[in-house]
Amino acid sequence: MSEQPKRGFPGGRRVLAVVMVLGILGLGIGIGSLITDRVDATGPGDSRLEMQEGKPVVGDSVLSLSRAFEDVSSRVEPAVVNINTEEVISRRRQQMPRSAPGDPMFDFFERFFGGVPQMPEQQTVRSLGSGVIVDPKGYIITNNHVVEGATRIRVSVVGQGEYSARIVGADPISDIAVIKISGDKPFAYAKVGNSKGMKVGDWVLAIGSPFGLEQTVTAGIISTTGRTFKEREGPSEYSVFNEYLQTDAAINRGNSGGPLVNMNAEVIGINSFISTSSGSSAGIGFAVPSQLFVRVYNQILETGKVSRGWIGVSMNSLPFTPAMAEFFKVKQGGGVLVTQLIDEKGNPSTEGPAAKAGVKPEDVVIEFDGNKIMNNQDFLMAVTNTVPGRTAKMKVVRDGVERVLDVVLAERTRETQEERRYSFEESQEPPRTEIGLEFDNVPSSLAKILGSSGGVMVTSVKRGSLADEAGLIGPTRTEEGEAVDVIVEANGRPVKDKDDLFNTVKAMKSGTPVVFKFMRVLPRSEPTPSYTSITKP
Repeated sequence: MSEQPKRGFPGGRRVLAVVMVLGILGLGIGIGSLITDRVDATGPGDSRLEMQEGKPVVGDSVLSLSRAFEDVSSRVEPAVVNINTEEVISRRRQQMPRSAPGDPMFDFFERFFGGVPQMPEQQTVRSLGSGVIVDPKGYIITNNHVVEGATRIRVSVVGQGEYSARIVGADPISDIAVIKISGDKPFAYAKVGNSKGMKVGDWVLAIGSPFGLEQTVTAGIISTTGRTFKEREGPSEYSVFNEYLQTDAAINRGNSGGPLVNMNAEVIGINSFISTSSGSSAGIGFAVPSQLFVRVYNQILETGKVSRGWIGVSMNSLPFTPAMAEFFKVKQGGGVLVTQLIDEKGNPSTEGPAAKAGVKPEDVVIEFDGNKIMNNQDFLMAVTNTVPGRTAKMKVVRDGVERVLDVVLAERTRETQEERRYSFEESQEPPRTEIGLEFDNVPSSLAKILGSSGGVMVTSVKRGSLADEAGLIGPTRTEEGEAVDVIVEANGRPVKDKDDLFNTVKAMKSGTPVVFKFMRVLPRSEPTPSYTSITKP
């Protein structure tokens, strides 16, 4: 019997064997690679990281700019300071009296304070800012809003510690203040450059203490020069009198008062404010240019205040259109139309500087003190930045004819400035030069308790003041309950009411002591007389 042939491909078993071997080999290689990768990623071995001394991969121009930033920062940073201020403010908080119903004092506080007496409380508010030393004697330029109202100013200087500072002078309109520190040796200072030379696109550095982080440097460019704001557009009512450098260098809270520096390591601006909806940098910051802050600084050092020019004219508030230029025969196409001659209060007057110089309504101003005038802002800036008392040449167009008039500028006084509290002493504690006493007539409910219709009730005593040192108190919570002082005599003379006490002390000469007799009213206790004295500052 013959043998049947087997079905299938020749050598099939051999091929299958080869395929299986290759598959096992591939699986082994894959597992080995996976293990190797894991070992490379986690094992110490030969794969430990080492810092390399690499070669630059960017062009020379980029490297040069980076080194320029480094050089400028190192030159200016020693002159940039961190400013810490403290301001003591008074407020009133409500506290329920401990006195119980039926107690005479409870009835007094219930009727006079409505059951919830307003208790005087003082709080110390602290803030941070920056500044730049511009003179080796320790003169520092910063923002007015950084030190405004401060009762204590501390300045941190790089590598030299902390100093007490005094305010030399401040100008709310430009938001510039000058403060001074004193040391045993000259301070490092920054040079001041000319902001007029800055152009859009120029690199600048902003240096300061954003969020309290000292010696922080950010870089950007000048976005706009001569940025101005119309009334009610800027950060304050005074913005209309200034012009600013606009930059995209990051400026945040705490940068205020720090320098904006050009690539010559010169201060060309003092960072003042930002435009933002979030409170943090949005790439739109504004700095007071050196052409403005130098004038303010010099005036403060020379006279202690800043004066601005005024000539007494009202300007047409609407745009000077081409049709108006043609009507008034103004060839340059722009200018300022004078609508009225006024006094400092804005009332019609023929006694102002412009009127005396021969200016008339419907004159069109086209030039002032060598500055070309195209719009109201140009004119306002030119006049404001001219020192009072100076004679300036003003070119006007009248009936198509150009005329040059000599105007002697007066001082602008319309923007009255409130009195502000500053620390003019380089001491650790705020000066105690205030009596710090507030008082009012004795309410009828308290008069019944005292059995008298005269005297004045102390309503508030400022912490650290002369009255505080003398031991007087306003409505205050004590261990016994609510207490209050009533002044009944001054230097042996009965005090009738608040006007009587005010006039008595006001008439006294500085340095004269006054002895107060007062009654301290406490719950469940008979009012007893006490005496104290204060020397009028």
